[in-house]
Amino acid sequence: MRKAPITYEDLLTNDESGKLSKRILIQGEAGVGKSTLCAKIAWDWYQGRVYQDLDMVLVFPLRIVTNVETIGDIVQRYLSKSIGATAKQINNYISSNPNKVLIVFDGFDEFNGSLSDKNKGEVLRILGLDQYKSVKVIVTTRPWRTDEFKSEKSLREAYSFISIEGFNKENLSTYIKKYFEMREKDNLADDLISFMEENGVISTNMAPFPIYCAMLCLMWNDLNEERRKEMQQLRSFSNVFREIISFLKVHYASKFYDDVQNHNADDHVDEADRAIQEISETALTGLLRRNLSFPEEQFIECLNAMEICSRVGVLAMERDIFSRDRRLDGNIPTSFEVSRIRFPHKLFQEYIAGMHIATLYSSDRTKYNKLKSGVLSRYKEFRYLLYFTSALGTELCLDIINDLKKTNDRYFCVDVAFECHTEEAARGVGERWEEYKLVSHTPEYTKSGIVFMVHCDQVKSLYIDLISCGRTLSRDLAEGMCSSRVLQEVTIGDSKFHTDFYKVLSEKASTCQN
Repeated sequence: MRKAPITYEDLLTNDESGKLSKRILIQGEAGVGKSTLCAKIAWDWYQGRVYQDLDMVLVFPLRIVTNVETIGDIVQRYLSKSIGATAKQINNYISSNPNKVLIVFDGFDEFNGSLSDKNKGEVLRILGLDQYKSVKVIVTTRPWRTDEFKSEKSLREAYSFISIEGFNKENLSTYIKKYFEMREKDNLADDLISFMEENGVISTNMAPFPIYCAMLCLMWNDLNEERRKEMQQLRSFSNVFREIISFLKVHYASKFYDDVQNHNADDHVDEADRAIQEISETALTGLLRRNLSFPEEQFIECLNAMEICSRVGVLAMERDIFSRDRRLDGNIPTSFEVSRIRFPHKLFQEYIAGMHIATLYSSDRTKYNKLKSGVLSRYKEFRYLLYFTSALGTELCLDIINDLKKTNDRYFCVDVAFECHTEEAARGVGERWEEYKLVSHTPEYTKSGIVFMVHCDQVKSLYIDLISCGRTLSRDLAEGMCSSRVLQEVTIGDSKFHTDFYKVLSEKASTCQN
């Protein structure tokens, strides 16, 4: 399988022969920029910058598309009545001009439908090559749902598979500098870049993701020096989200008082806490049903909490955008008149949903166990939900790990233990597995988790084969190897470490515990 970088301009001509690729599946982790890419494609086409051989570019966020709608139905909602195009005419145009149309489906992991469904709607028929086979199609998804395309030979051969890996070091630096340039705070940009480069967990696991960079920039800009120092201790996805939610709550309280240190401001922080907890069950229910956008009436029992969460920034209220004459005409279908509520990003929904699971663990163990069983049966889909939930308590984390062990996925268990970041959690995994491989294709986050396991004395045998190992990971690995009291065997293959690895070994080898 060919693995090579591809430019944005060449996205639609990405096979080895340079031939136009009709079908492209773009996969990437949460927050890496899939939706941003889709929006950029549409905007740049509209501005005449790219893909000018196309007459029509249609971008559909799958979280708000139902399985019964046709492409024409959706497009027609946004067209002025003066255009006079019916849904059927739109569909006919696409069929008659396949080389002039690009359809972009954003967020297949957020779509409540499967390619294996017997009664497929138009979206699934298009993705499954049963309709508009000659039309150019791009679909984005989180990695866990790519198997639906790769498991069927016809789809595997029809689609080109592309991964978005996020920012590299240069992209990161450029993004941060532009962010603070606009605010005339260039000194803060240099400080944040330095922090993100020196913190190995941040630089390898979070810096590549635009959503995390945006969050860190926002906080770095608004927090005082003391709070920035506290930020430098962040070590996990849960840490980042706990801090950003805390920041949003304080920001919400500041709208009522000029001085957020005002004692009464705490009341508004507590109010935001209660509101977020109140919507946590809806967040979880939506995840389990793959619903990421909700009708307003779904919050009927917690309307006040919904309003508060919207002001805090963990919920967003949206209405479908119709042309002005269609709104005034009053013939818009009722189902599209109502405001819909969504989370700013699926990661916010997963973080808040984890709160409800933690609440059930304490208050209703029977309901919790039933829910946990359903989540763990789809544990790859609910990766971040499990991360966030496990970080809410060691006892809760251990309970999840004990069941996760049945999957025999040791490295996922390592990730979960790392999120909790306690020795007890690491021991829960170490009781089952004592041997680990730290190799180049190991996900960066898991590499940090394995080193964490070494530091917690839960690794007896370690095989290392890393083409490249950065400064922080090299240093942490060497320190863990020297301090471990149980590590018995280390095998190093063709690896390239930072000089700090050898420096630490030289300094501490004489005081090794084993």
